[in-house]
Amino acid sequence: MDVLCNDKTGTLTQNKLTVDKNMIEVFAKGVDRDMVVLMAARASRLENQDASDGAIVAMLSDPKEA
Repeated sequence: MDVLCNDKTGTLTQNKLTVDKNMIEVFAKGVDRDMVVLMAARASRLENQDASDGAIVAMLSDPKEA
């Protein structure tokens, strides 16, 4: 992944950060949204307690995949 753009709108008002999988755009051939989510989760560091990393890992059906 070269670039990850995110918009944290609603984080303060709802105190919840989520990822809308339908908004993920993939421009690489042979790569789908599920693969992008998995790669992003594997690049995340939960020990840093970053809200964006946590939201991405939470998208996985099994967080141990990260």
